[in-house]
Amino acid sequence: MDPTLHTLIAVGCIAGAFYAGKMLTAKSLFEDIATKMLDKLEFDGFIAVKKDKDGEKDLIPISEIIAKATRDAINAK
Repeated sequence: MDPTLHTLIAVGCIAGAFYAGKMLTAKSLFEDIATKMLDKLEFDGFIAVKKDKDGEKDLIPISEIIAKATRDAINAK
């Protein structure tokens, strides 16, 4: 394989990957998958979220959950 053919194949692969990524982003396929995955994790109890005033969900850091559980355990005594 000569260098010219190798260069054309490489540039073609890079261009194909670029346009495939551009097409997938335009269809927001990734956003739909991420949203469904986060909803499933929330439903199954693997992550905790809180809704803000706009209705958007924010992830709650594990440190807040541990702090609340510790406060509740101390107050229960």
